[in-house]
Amino acid sequence: MLFDRVLEDSLGYIRRKLWYDRGYSPESAPKTFQPDQSVRGESGVLHRLEGRDTPRAVRTWVYSPNRQNLNAAEPASSPMDLHIYTDFLRPLPHNITPMGIEQRAFRDNQRQHSIPVMTHRLQILKASHCVTAEGFYSWDMVFWQDIDLFPPLRSKLSSKTADRLAMLLTDKVAFRCLEMADPLETEPEVWEKIVSEVMPPVLAKLLRF
Repeated sequence: MLFDRVLEDSLGYIRRKLWYDRGYSPESAPKTFQPDQSVRGESGVLHRLEGRDTPRAVRTWVYSPNRQNLNAAEPASSPMDLHIYTDFLRPLPHNITPMGIEQRAFRDNQRQHSIPVMTHRLQILKASHCVTAEGFYSWDMVFWQDIDLFPPLRSKLSSKTADRLAMLLTDKVAFRCLEMADPLETEPEVWEKIVSEVMPPVLAKLLRF
C-alpha cells in the first residue's frame, strides 16, 4: 500500500537523521539533515529541512521542545521531537513502468469524472530526539490525512501548483506548534481541527494563481 511506502520512507529518513546527529557518517549528504530555517517560540524551536531525501517529499518541519540536558537522556526517558511531513501521492515522475502509466491514467480518469483524487499526505509523527548507544529509537504516528490540492481542470494551472499549496498548508500547520503549550501531547482530533481551519485559505489561493 502507498501509505506503507510513504511511512517507510519517513522512518528511514528519521533513522538516518538520528545517526547523523550522533556523529556517524550517514548514507545521505549532510545538507539533508540541516535546517535552512529555524523559528524559536516560547516552548521550543521549529526547523524547516528542505533536503529530506525521500522520493515523494514536499515539505519537512521538525519541532523540538526546549530541553535542559540532552546528553543525559536514557532509553526510558528519551526526549521526543515532532516531525511534520508532507509527501505527494501521484506516481513518481520517472516511473514509466506499466503500473506507473496505469496509475496516471486511472487518476486522470477519476478527475475527468469529478471524483476527488488525493494529491498529498500530511503526516505528524513523534520520534526520539537522539538514538541510544545501542542504536534504538522510538516513534509514534500522531496524525495523518490525505488531501486533494489538484487545481481545477479548467484553470490551466500546472500540477506543480498542488505542491505549492501543500507547502503552504504544511507551513501553516507547523507554525501552530509555536502557539501550543505542548505540541507533542496534542491529540489527533486537535490536529484534524487545525487542518480544517487552515485548509480554506490555502484552497482560496487557487483563485489567485
